[in-house]
Order: sequence, then C-alpha cells, then structure tokens
Amino acid sequence: MKTEIRTLVDRWDEIEDISKASQVLEWDQETKMPGGGAEVRGIQLATLAELAHENLVSRDFKHALKGAATTTRLPTRDAAIVREARREHDRAARVPGSLVEEIARAESVGLEMWRKARRTNRWNEFSRQLVTLVRLKRRLADAVGYRDQPYDALLDMYEPDATVAQLDPLFEGLKEVTIPLVQKIARARRRPDRRILTRKYPQEGQLRFVRMVLDAMGFDFDAGRLDLSTHPFCSGFAVGDVRLTTRVNERDLRPCTFGSIHEAGHGLYEQGFDPRLSRTPLGHAISLGVHESQSRLWENIVGRSRPFWAHFLPRLKRVFPEQLKGVKLADFHFAVNEVTPSFIRVEADEVTYNLHIVLRYELEKGLFDGSIRPEKLPQEWNARMKSLLGITPGNDSEGVLQDIHWAMGLYGYFPTYSLGNLYSAQIWKRARRDLPDLEDRIRKGDLVTLRDWLRRKIHRPGRTYPVAELIRRATGRKPSPKDFQEYVETKYGELYGL
Repeated sequence: MKTEIRTLVDRWDEIEDISKASQVLEWDQETKMPGGGAEVRGIQLATLAELAHENLVSRDFKHALKGAATTTRLPTRDAAIVREARREHDRAARVPGSLVEEIARAESVGLEMWRKARRTNRWNEFSRQLVTLVRLKRRLADAVGYRDQPYDALLDMYEPDATVAQLDPLFEGLKEVTIPLVQKIARARRRPDRRILTRKYPQEGQLRFVRMVLDAMGFDFDAGRLDLSTHPFCSGFAVGDVRLTTRVNERDLRPCTFGSIHEAGHGLYEQGFDPRLSRTPLGHAISLGVHESQSRLWENIVGRSRPFWAHFLPRLKRVFPEQLKGVKLADFHFAVNEVTPSFIRVEADEVTYNLHIVLRYELEKGLFDGSIRPEKLPQEWNARMKSLLGITPGNDSEGVLQDIHWAMGLYGYFPTYSLGNLYSAQIWKRARRDLPDLEDRIRKGDLVTLRDWLRRKIHRPGRTYPVAELIRRATGRKPSPKDFQEYVETKYGELYGL
C-alpha cells in the first residue's frame, strides 16, 4: 500500500472507531439498556455522531484524501479506497455538524417514543416525533443535494446511485407479477396445515434449535452472539464481533426460526469481509440491497427449501418430539411456505413480502415530495394495505407502528429489502450452476459449502466494486428481476398446483 493511501487509511481508522463505538451503544440500547437511560444515551450518540462528522470533514482528512487521489497508477483496491473515502467525505462536507447532532438526538428520542407508542397502540405518542424526523431528514436531503427528488438523496445513503426514477418501474413490475400470483394462490385448492407451526414450542427449545442451524451455516459464535430483542437485527462491529438478535413466539415456530436464519445471513456477510480491509472504507457492505440479498437467500431460498428441511426436520423433531410427532416432510415444507396476506412485514411470506415494501416505499416518497402529510400516515397505511394485500390492520401496532425504521430515521432504507430479494435469486441461480450438487449437499446438512462460495463471490470484496459490478462479477450478468420472478412462479406453482 502506497504511503499516500496508508495516510488516508490511518485517518479513516479514527472515524471507523467512533462509528463502531456508536453502534455498540445502539446495540446496547436495543438489548440491555434500562429505559431510564434513553435521554443520556441520546446525548452520547449525538456527541459521537458529531465527532465522527468533524473528523470526516476535517482539514487533515481532506488533505489525506487529496494526496491519495492524485497518486497515479493505483491498483484496484487502493483506487476503491479513494473512491469510497471521497464519497463519504463529499456527502459529509455538505452537511452542517449541528444538523448531524440534531438528527442523532431526534433518532434516539424517537426510538423510545416509538417503543412506548407501539406498546400502548397510540400513534399520537409517536406522530409528533415522526414529523420532526421527516423535517430533519428533508433538511439533510437538501444539504446533500439531489437531481430530481429529495428522496433520491436518502435512497443513495443505503443503495448507492438508486433513484426514484429507477425504482418506480421496478416496483410497478413487482406489483404486476405479485398481485396476480397471490390471487391465483388464494384460489388454489391445495392448502397447507399451518397448525403444525402454531403448537406450543417453548422458548428454550426454539433457541437451542436455531443455534444448531446457525452453527451449520458456519456462523462463528466465537466471533458473534445471539440475543433477544423486540425487533430482530444484526450489528457488525468487526469481523470478530458480530451480534445477532431474534425474538420468540412460543405459539409460532416461524418468527424465531426464520428471523434467526435471516439475521445470520447478515452476520455471515459481516464475518466474511476480507480482514485486510478491516478499518478501511472497503470493510463494509457495498449496499444494503446486497446485504439483504444474503439474509433473504439464507432465510427463504435455503431455509424454506425442501432439501434444508430434509436434514433439519428430524433434528427439530428431537427438540419437539410431541409437537411434531407424525409430521411428514412434505407437509412441514408446505406449511413453512404458506402464502397468505398478513399484517406484519417481518413475518410475511416471500411472495407477499415485496408488497409490504411497495407500501412503505410509496409512503416514504409521499412524505418527502409533500403529497402525504405525516399525521395522515395511519389512514394512508391502511388504505394502501387494503389495496395491495386486501387486508386492513385492526390497530396501529400491527399497522403503521410495526417497524422500527422510521423511529431510527432510516428513510430510504425499505426499498433495499426488495432489491435484496431480486439479487438473492440471481446469486442463487449462479451458485447452483457453479455447485451442481449444492442441493444434495444441503440435504445432507452441508451449508458451509454455500457459505464459502458466497464468501468468495460476495463477502470478501466488501466495497471494492460498485453494486452492479459486484453482481456482474458474482453471477455473470448485471442485476435483473428476471430470476426472482422465475423463482417464485416456479416454486409456488409447484406447491399450490397452479
């Protein structure tokens, strides 16, 4: 590594350390912190956010970036370091430090207000803070700049170069494919027996089983852990410190089982970065869409597959012998792939899931182009859910208050979930081509072969390549929705006899 690049990376180290310290505090806030610590935690996070921002826009960092950028004949990795550092610096340089601090405080307060509102089912407990958060994020978008719509500036934070102009036709296409498929499934004569999954399954057994699955996936518990939280998530502080959370419903196997597999998919990505990229601008996911492709691939394409359960159902039966006595593989596989419109996004099946994202995408666009007033979100939510999924929430906790994202200021984040679905099918198709016996391996409990393939193709590069280039290198083609559409139509056509 040339001296100029080394100097830039040394400056980046300080920013990285501050950022990771903030993430540890956020993880603690979600898992261990008593409610009385919320106010002070907000101050702490705001201080660290402003400090990281000051370092990123400092004269020293700018000087190091300029020196690295003028270096000639850089190898691919060093050129990528400069590219990603410049991207982060240029964005931060447009945003006043005072706004960064104000947003961090509002997000911490919003999180606690959302928690209370969700628990009490009172939208008004959170609505005023949401108005504040939207106002601050609009100021952020204006500061960063955008070509067409303010929402574009927020999308770009999570999926670089994504715009409303690109996503509108994509989501319209998903609606055109998904809504008729859901209607066909609703008319199908074949129906799964969901009662298999909704018997009494004690928490201790569920957690024991998912740890077994995560071990088989190759998640390194010496470099990670699994805890409980209200809303499952993954936090990666370093390759050697990746933390997952899950939640348990003792009357439903699905939230813990598939939520844990989902978060472990994220965790494997975080554990899989090339250690040589650690504490550089490249030691992160290139986008949240790519990040989500890993969790959705493991949760749905692998975790809901027949080969997977051919291996793991007998092991689940050993944990819950009475509940699963006499249950056949075909019936269990059908049950975990049931398609039915539901209120809760994180528990939605893989066919209707994208409609949940379309709903949130349309609402967020409306919030930032001014066509939807924040205080009207519950009514807008219910109307659009009725239009897209044919159901209306009975209360705000299973409707507009169900997600943590808006409380955390994550506007522009939701579309990456659907992008992850699309990427995952394309990646899976290539993995099967490269590993012709992959499904046989999974049937025998070998999940590490797939993890290792993903590690080489997706995880190790980090941010070395832009999204489209990473997908092209991994799959041989640029990103496309074609493989996902074929995947769901084939899988569910066979299951439901369409």
